[in-house]
Amino acid sequence: MSIPAGFSSWSELLKEPAEEIGLNVSKEQDLVNLAQYYSNRKHRTAIDDLIRSNFSGLIDPTKNHELLAKLPISTFWTTNYDKLIEKALEAQMKPPFVKTKDAHLRETNRNFDAIVYKLHGDVDTPDEAVITRSDYEEFGYKKRKLFREVLEGDLLTKTFLFLGFSFSDPNFNYVIGRLRVLLDEHQTRSHYCIMKRVSDTEEDADYKIAKQELQVEDLNRYGIFTCFVDDYKEITEILETLVDKYRRRTIFISGSAYNYNKFSEEEGREFIHRLAFGLVENGYSIVNGFGKGVGEFVINGVADYCLTHREIKMQDVVKLMPFPQTSSSGIDLKKLYTENRKQMIEMCGIAIFIFGNKEKQGVANGVIEEYELAKSLGLVCLPIKYTGGAASVIYEKISSPHLTDEVDSAVSQSNQEVDGEVLLSIENILKAINLLNKEEK
Repeated sequence: MSIPAGFSSWSELLKEPAEEIGLNVSKEQDLVNLAQYYSNRKHRTAIDDLIRSNFSGLIDPTKNHELLAKLPISTFWTTNYDKLIEKALEAQMKPPFVKTKDAHLRETNRNFDAIVYKLHGDVDTPDEAVITRSDYEEFGYKKRKLFREVLEGDLLTKTFLFLGFSFSDPNFNYVIGRLRVLLDEHQTRSHYCIMKRVSDTEEDADYKIAKQELQVEDLNRYGIFTCFVDDYKEITEILETLVDKYRRRTIFISGSAYNYNKFSEEEGREFIHRLAFGLVENGYSIVNGFGKGVGEFVINGVADYCLTHREIKMQDVVKLMPFPQTSSSGIDLKKLYTENRKQMIEMCGIAIFIFGNKEKQGVANGVIEEYELAKSLGLVCLPIKYTGGAASVIYEKISSPHLTDEVDSAVSQSNQEVDGEVLLSIENILKAINLLNKEEK
């Protein structure tokens, strides 16, 4: 996972150290022993310098790290020393709580969105990193005894997705073996890994294919099921699909209304209220910028649902990011508005555009800007034409030949207005969103 960012593989890391002690890394199968030999000959400080010099660079996270950070993952386990996953989480405004040794398990921190357990240590403390045979022997006994227990607990209670993991780590294999013996293989939790399929064009392909098949069968004993890819690039495609599916559970409602076009004021307010109510009722979350004539009725709709469903908390299903109306301390409101819009839209996978008019202009340019941002960020855009204003303009901007069949059907379904029947019109919008999420409701 970290090699595409520019970090070394294990064999590359130990190539020069091997040469220094008269060995050839390409002839060594056990790299843990090789690290131990180097440590024996050059002392531990040489290993520490090796880790520090190879993993402390100011390197940006890869696309895969960025995608993982966008998913609702609260726990990460890594054997890497680098800081790529922490950087990716921070870039998504998700403060990580990093734990690298047993002492960190006793610490408390309420201001975090994800815990990152670094099973083999961190580049900042290379003297505590697990890399040599001695380090592995001491793991779980002298070093990181509590870490191993936390890992066992997570394997019992959480579903793991293994990425870039070879399952050759003796510490991890000890843990899953112990759980299998204690629980027996029929009671272990299901986990998943993504593995690159051996190509039949590789040297000794038949042997490698047979060995890989045996490894997959063996992983099944531990409840770990394998998804094959032909190229590591497919991991990015899989993660992009997961992010897209997750983001589609959060709906951005864009709109402002000084008037409600063909609707009466009462009907317009009812339309917005019922739309917000229906979205939350169907299990979606809402993001809104509290536009005039829209935001307050979005809140009313969400509150209406939450009042009768006490298990749903308003703060969990709606996020408001209102726009300041007056500048202070020389703040650039235009720049702030654009950044505010970007932050809102990045959280979502579907954007609904309703009304969008201003007191002195027929069309609210801010709603048009939100559409352009949503389109550039890959959201599915559903402008409700019959609400008029910017929504109508956006509808005309969307060209059917350039839409996928799925999105074209959703746009069509969401724009099926039932004259005089607000609830039925809202029902068609909800059907479109459920279709995009492959849900029949």
